[in-house]
Amino acid sequence: LTEQQVISHYKQLLGDCSAIRRKIAELEQESTEHELVMETLEKVEEKTKRRAFRLVGGVLVERTVADVLPSVQANHAGIKQVLGHLATDLRAKEEAAAAWKIKYSIRTQDELQAGAAAQ
Repeated sequence: LTEQQVISHYKQLLGDCSAIRRKIAELEQESTEHELVMETLEKVEEKTKRRAFRLVGGVLVERTVADVLPSVQANHAGIKQVLGHLATDLRAKEEAAAAWKIKYSIRTQDELQAGAAAQ
């Protein structure tokens, strides 16, 4: 491989890691929102047939709390599962980037400046 190809592949790995981190942050925010909704709905007595509104495909749908809560819980569980997969993918990408960096002795600009300052 040429030097340019090695650097390009390393940058691609770092870009993939950044994209996964952004997706994890987005899904963690969604998970927190789901937890707040579940906490609020669990306080409501199901016997009262209280109304709840849910956004489905851009349409606001009226349901009862008893109908909405299980679907919110299922969505939350799905988000948690996806977060677990993304965390595994992130670790794998970070390990691949670190191995690539070691294999081809890649040094970042910060590392070069720190080495120059140390001398």
